[in-house]
Amino acid sequence: MKVFLAILYAAIVVLLGAATIVGEYSGTDYAREECYGAAWMIILWLFLALMGLLQVVRSRVRRLSFYLLHASFVVILLGAFLTHIFGVQGSIHLRKGSFACRFTPSVASAKGMPQSLPFAVRLDDFSVELYPENGYVADYRSSITIADISSHDVILKAEVSMNKIVVCRNWRFYQWSYDDDGMGATLIVNHDPWGITVTYIGYFLLFLTISWEAFRGCRHIVRHKRKEDRFTRFERTTLTTAISLSTLIILFGVWFFITQMTETNPWIADMQPILNSPFLSLHVAIVSVAYLLLLLAFIVSIPGIITGRYHLLSRLMLYPAVACLAIGIFVGAIWANLSWGEYWSWDPKESWALVSMMVYAVALHDRSIPWLRSARHYHLFIALSFLVLLMTCFGVNMLLSGLHSYA
Repeated sequence: MKVFLAILYAAIVVLLGAATIVGEYSGTDYAREECYGAAWMIILWLFLALMGLLQVVRSRVRRLSFYLLHASFVVILLGAFLTHIFGVQGSIHLRKGSFACRFTPSVASAKGMPQSLPFAVRLDDFSVELYPENGYVADYRSSITIADISSHDVILKAEVSMNKIVVCRNWRFYQWSYDDDGMGATLIVNHDPWGITVTYIGYFLLFLTISWEAFRGCRHIVRHKRKEDRFTRFERTTLTTAISLSTLIILFGVWFFITQMTETNPWIADMQPILNSPFLSLHVAIVSVAYLLLLLAFIVSIPGIITGRYHLLSRLMLYPAVACLAIGIFVGAIWANLSWGEYWSWDPKESWALVSMMVYAVALHDRSIPWLRSARHYHLFIALSFLVLLMTCFGVNMLLSGLHSYA
């Protein structure tokens, strides 16, 4: 069963990467329907979840956090499935002063036929906010009224902007575009009554358990090194570099977050509206720490392949790296949900970040993969995995286009 599970896991990783290429040439909507959301892909994820849980039970590990960690991925997959089944997304075009109650779905299966909202939406005002320093666009704002369809009794008055969605009865609206005359705007409509909640539960569970497992793994290695022998100069230098740079990145991210929350950020003037969110700093900082640690793990793998040493040193960086990558994806999902009402869009950058996490997570399963117990084999795997990370960091930006292509 282990062999079949490994083949299935590898197949999904490859298919996720391939789907980003399909989306580049055939469109994101096509990739969503024919790849990410296709019945055969859902079946593959289902088999992977069931077989993975069976393998976890058979491992006989006596740690609650271990079981909760793997259960969190199942909860996340369940949330994604509920979003796929019950979620609806589309767009609604509004003209100032007029009510509209029908929107155009974006999914191919709906064939573009307009669907009805349970209420009516009116655009009261639209404005473009500019930075006073240079006149660049800072934000787009739509003031809307949501009312009962028949009586037009007001249900909600609110403002939609690039990083401020409006939620009414589980329907989410976010700013997308506007008419050239400034008298109209197009809002994205998203309705996901179950998937977001379930997925958030999974993310929160993942955040807690993967942080604990990473701490536990690093503590075990440090204790082992202290008992067996002392850290070499190379190991101390590498660890000092990792800790120092990671701390600086996190501190800068926290500072950036605080200044954006208080609107005193001196770097914000040239920032595109969609990026003007305090979650940007946390997301980028946490993911940057993951990339830094994985870069150092790659550097360590070069002498490791030759000498067969530094296995534990590499794992000291791998545990927090995978944890930070998972948490960074989690924070990015929160940012996306708060900005445009959709926590996952299968953007190429998102997909390859997920691929990177899945690939590097394999190296943490040496108990079930005997081949990785050899230091040289482990370092070889880390070195090859770095190619996936390069694709995530640079290849996506150069070869593919998506929501993360801001330049």
